[in-house]
Amino acid sequence: MPGTIEGDGRGAPARSRLSASGSTHPPTALSALKGRWQRFRTTATASVVATVATVVAWGAAALTWTLQCLHDSRGGPNLGWDLVTCWRAERVFARGGQPYSLAATGHRLFLYPPSALLVLRPLAELSLHDVQLLGLAATAALMWAAVMISAAVLGRRWWGLAAALVLLALVFAEPLLAELSLENVTIICTFGLVAFYVLATRGHWASAGLVIGLTLAVKPLLLVVLLVFVLARRWRALIVTLAVPAVLNAVAFAVVKDPSEVFSKLPSLLNRSGSGVFLNSAWVDVLRTLGVPDAITILVRLATVALVLVVAWWSWQQLDDTPVRIITTSSVLLIGSYLAGTLSENHFMLTLVPLAMTAVVAGAPMRWLSAWIGVLLLMGLTPPGSLLGLNAPANLSAGRAFGMALVLLTVGAALGYRRLASRKARSAPLPDGEAPAEAPEGAGLQPPRKDALEGVLAP
Repeated sequence: MPGTIEGDGRGAPARSRLSASGSTHPPTALSALKGRWQRFRTTATASVVATVATVVAWGAAALTWTLQCLHDSRGGPNLGWDLVTCWRAERVFARGGQPYSLAATGHRLFLYPPSALLVLRPLAELSLHDVQLLGLAATAALMWAAVMISAAVLGRRWWGLAAALVLLALVFAEPLLAELSLENVTIICTFGLVAFYVLATRGHWASAGLVIGLTLAVKPLLLVVLLVFVLARRWRALIVTLAVPAVLNAVAFAVVKDPSEVFSKLPSLLNRSGSGVFLNSAWVDVLRTLGVPDAITILVRLATVALVLVVAWWSWQQLDDTPVRIITTSSVLLIGSYLAGTLSENHFMLTLVPLAMTAVVAGAPMRWLSAWIGVLLLMGLTPPGSLLGLNAPANLSAGRAFGMALVLLTVGAALGYRRLASRKARSAPLPDGEAPAEAPEGAGLQPPRKDALEGVLAP
């Protein structure tokens, strides 16, 4: 019916699929080469090459990950620093002590909300050695699962070449190496985010809200993802998302000794000091390290917020493919929180891996070359620190910030070009006597892929 909004649960109006807007970049001289490549892909030789490449990639990924985990397992007392901090707080909580007391936890700063003490309570039953080794194994397993499920959501086989290549590349990326060493609960948030993508893509928004709510109860890293529920107009799911951490924190405040002590620790997250400044890739510390005046830093942060809101809205409106739409919108919001917020650490970048993987879908903004330059930067492939006069940690942090900014600008440019091409196509004069074609109701929107995880469940 003209003038109505399609009830697909995503909150975006139905858009006609115009050929002019189906591509996010202008035609290039590589079109002939692409044609030959498409013809080659249909041959038997290509099938054999793809099979061999897939087997080799999975073997290489398994070998490199195993070697890296064995190397990290010999890290001694520093292995799993972040998880061990949680373990110490949980042991204190289990004995009725004050988990936020530095003296009680061996001067480890436990900064997670009181609800995290309830969710992570089983850690208290493990020994230090078990926590370190099981944490390392769980971190690796959850990351593997996140990559493989992301591939399935995007319409690729979970055991295919795309997933294998991503896993093989990740083992050389700074965010993954940091996460394996620290065993931070960011990996739980990353896996929860991928589970959210699965459920939201398949239309199970209440369950998706439950998953995000549980991650917020552990660590409020994915707080900005709540805006996706707003864009989708899934109000009940939003209530579920907010209710989960609210209820768990209410219970925690009743059973945890002095839970309000967490508020006295929060300033260390809102204003880093010492070496923490060099590890933070938020604008507030990156620009401070580069000597940028505070007034300009504030303007950059405000401009980042404005740009993120525009690009997120464009992502929700312009992208036709449902998984790419949800992943891109969520990732743009996360980039905004990392850049314009006060804290953005190395391992946070793992939540952007599904965004990079959308490059396997035709028409995705991440197919632009500049987006992949940004991905390389945020994953740790940075120029020498001498270029900016920074030490190694500060150089990596600056590289991550510039990489995220480049990805954000690229997505905005790709969607902006799409909008411009669509407007030109609509305003182009029609041949004499030809009436404008009326788009069928609901055209331009792909329904959620019901078979997105079919490969996971198949024998």
